Amino acid sequence: MEEFFRRSLNRKNFVRGTLLFIICTIIGLSISFLWSGISEIGSVLRSIRKEFLLLAVLCMFADWLSGATRLYIFVRKMSPRVTFLDSIRAVLATLCVGGITPLQTGGIGHIYIFNRAGVPVSGAVTTGILSFISTLTFLILSTGYVVWWNPNSLPKGITFFSQYSLLMFALVLLFFLLMVIKPEALLFPLTRLQLPKRRKLRFVAKFLDRLLLTLEKMILEHKVYTRMFVTEHKMTWVLNFLFTAGIYMSRFVNGYVLVRALGGDAPFWDVIAIQVVWNFVTLFAPSPGASGIAEFLLAVLMKNLVPTGAVGVYALFTRFFTTYCGVAVGGGVLVSQLAKDFDSQPTDEETEMGRLADRKIGSRDLDE
Repeated sequence: MEEFFRRSLNRKNFVRGTLLFIICTIIGLSISFLWSGISEIGSVLRSIRKEFLLLAVLCMFADWLSGATRLYIFVRKMSPRVTFLDSIRAVLATLCVGGITPLQTGGIGHIYIFNRAGVPVSGAVTTGILSFISTLTFLILSTGYVVWWNPNSLPKGITFFSQYSLLMFALVLLFFLLMVIKPEALLFPLTRLQLPKRRKLRFVAKFLDRLLLTLEKMILEHKVYTRMFVTEHKMTWVLNFLFTAGIYMSRFVNGYVLVRALGGDAPFWDVIAIQVVWNFVTLFAPSPGASGIAEFLLAVLMKNLVPTGAVGVYALFTRFFTTYCGVAVGGGVLVSQLAKDFDSQPTDEETEMGRLADRKIGSRDLDE
């Protein structure tokens, strides 16, 4: 299973995802700048209030630290070797992988980093499942409150996107709850899959058997970890939810800080409401890291709350502090870890020499 995660992060997939992320981002930012007009970009950039950009950097660090802490309180129960720095690296790797994969499926990043730090794959998977349930719960509750409040700053045309997101949230939350309550149910479709007994399909059948054995072992270990947190560490769940709230509150406040950086004076709670809906809608956007969709949607939502001509700049800065910077730094973390793992692997020549040595030892034992 460790090999699966390593192959998922190979150079070809990494480069392909990064290029697609960059292309979609350029398209989204171009539309955002055209939407707001590009004639005043120069004056907007010259009038930026730099003290608020410093606050935006602090909000970004608070986001990263909250994310690292919510994972660390779980994994430290599984492996004493894990440090808080490992957790920070895992969060940054997750931001990177989430940025270059559709639907922001960044879980492979933190599983890979934690596994290299000594956490079992099943334990890292359990950590990701429980944390993602906290994410879904917090965003559903906060968005539900905003919809109930129905502020005037919220555009009425967001209904379609909200309905799509609600459907996705419901399906994903149901799936992840099933993974906690009855994870073995996920194996049911595979156990009922019957392949014809043909020579060409024997390889597929053997692969399916190995996959079932691996998943059964992982699910058994996952149930043990889940039971441990339910019976022995109940407060860990509560703390995980609180730090999840810390992640998104940092992002929400960051949205308001950037409005002030661009000279805007929009009401605090109106900006927060827009940020809540924007994060809710873009969590399951089909493009890598929601690129393209997130930039354009942010320009639409914030058009009346940001100074004229500054919407494109606002979309750029918001995405920089919430996504672009994390993808860049997380990419460095992943590349560094992958290079270290590659250097530690024996070469083909070393492997062959080891095999020859084993054969000689075996022949000597037989002679004796």
